[in-house]
Amino acid sequence: MPGQELAFEGLTDALREARIKEAAHFDAVTEIRDAQTLRLYALKQDLVQGLATGLPKSGFVEIALLSGDPPRLWIDLISSVVMAPDPRTYRFEVDTQNGREVLLETRDREELARHIISHLAHRMIARERASAGLNPPAKPKRDGYSGASLTLAWLSGFALGIFALLAVFMAMSAG
Repeated sequence: MPGQELAFEGLTDALREARIKEAAHFDAVTEIRDAQTLRLYALKQDLVQGLATGLPKSGFVEIALLSGDPPRLWIDLISSVVMAPDPRTYRFEVDTQNGREVLLETRDREELARHIISHLAHRMIARERASAGLNPPAKPKRDGYSGASLTLAWLSGFALGIFALLAVFMAMSAG
């Protein structure tokens, strides 16, 4: 049947064309990911040079480039840089209890490196203050009532109960 061969050849051609398009798409995605990884690598080199002299040996800052989807440059345990929302924009993020918070979004790598170094300096000072016990003590929250007010309320209730019992007793004895 000649009609079936045409349909089969048409499907074969369509599959071949679909595979070519998928390969082109995969290549484009790979190129974008590679470009993002290269940009993050350049930022990593800038940061390593900028932090070379002032870093403590405690492992506070561990700059690590992880090639995932998306590639991510980890600065420390809670902060990282990704290329988002487009492949040319650096996004500096910090993980918080409420999710990720964006601290800076820029296309300027030098501006971002300065911002990251400044951020790390502030974090290091806060960490030094905390380890030295220099943080001001937090004011304790006062949930509920004080002991004196609870005692007064209990005594008032007790006295009121005695008077109520006396009133009931007098009402019963009068009647």
